[in-house]
Amino acid sequence: MKISKQQATAVLIAEAKSALEGPIDPHWRKEIEDFSRICDETTLTHIAFLGTAILAKSTNLAADVWSVKAKSKGPGAYSARGLGHGVLVKNAPVLGLNLGVTGREPLNNQPYFQIDQISRRTTVHGKARRALDALCDILDQLTKISSLKDARVVLRAFIFVRRQQNPTYGAFTEVSRDLSVEKLITIIEAFVAEDSEGGKRAQAVVAGMLDLHAGKERVMTSRINDPDRHLPGDVGVHVAGSTDVWEKVFEVRDKKVEVSDLYHFAQKAMEHSVAEAAVVAVSANQPLLETHDVGKWASERGVSMTYFSGWAPFIRQALFWAVVPSPVGVQTVPSYVLTRLIELEVSEQGVALWSSKVSVQER
Repeated sequence: MKISKQQATAVLIAEAKSALEGPIDPHWRKEIEDFSRICDETTLTHIAFLGTAILAKSTNLAADVWSVKAKSKGPGAYSARGLGHGVLVKNAPVLGLNLGVTGREPLNNQPYFQIDQISRRTTVHGKARRALDALCDILDQLTKISSLKDARVVLRAFIFVRRQQNPTYGAFTEVSRDLSVEKLITIIEAFVAEDSEGGKRAQAVVAGMLDLHAGKERVMTSRINDPDRHLPGDVGVHVAGSTDVWEKVFEVRDKKVEVSDLYHFAQKAMEHSVAEAAVVAVSANQPLLETHDVGKWASERGVSMTYFSGWAPFIRQALFWAVVPSPVGVQTVPSYVLTRLIELEVSEQGVALWSSKVSVQER
């Protein structure tokens, strides 16, 4: 079945307004708060799917809340990806909704991109089982709802709860005037070393530095642990004027890198027809590596392989690549990094720390 995006948008906006005015059903508020807490402790991917399922049910009672793709079995099958990305994700920033992840296509993640329906039998790994079970418990209840009015009560509660979960990020008004290249290097080293956050901080810094070089529209990065089906690395720079050809790709590692990792990444770049690849190794415990042989090996296969050991050489190189002089770039890049920190879901504390290190915060 096809669910009208226009109708779903109208329902979402109406219930978002109602959620501000109340009342909020206490049963559904607790259900979604408990579910949100489990997702915070395990995996956040299921939050966007639950919101989509509730929205689908609130728009058309015949919608199968277990459906992921329209080709799944059953008369109520619909495209959760189409509705989620086209309505819920699109309107979430304006409505102040935290969907758990900030990417434009959260249902392209595991397990949703490869299944037609969600169920308790869906394959998930480790701690993600708790979140899946909690999701299915709520879907069981949604299946039994027999009126649009009752479905929209659930949607209102979802909106209310997820608004409460929306992070408040600090911002800065201006970059410190005495910020120099050397100070920027020192700040970045300390910022990433203070808390890796699973590699998010390092990846955001690399993406922000490359935004200065190529512009945000050409630089792509994906959330930590996303399968790199489209991007053969952590951060990539598109060829100007193209959205599917890579000029450069970067692997960002804040854990120890070995020579074998360089071979592996060069091989991946070759398989994706990328001519320039780089590994940015920023662990404080990174040993010295002899890279001559891997560079020669990659060159013979059409790949120029670059290895940056530590933050200093990468930052200096990125500033050199930039279309503006380094003194200007140093003043500009903190805002690019801030944007990437938020995009990659770095903690509120991490974002606030970055702002405090490079500039004056708004009060």
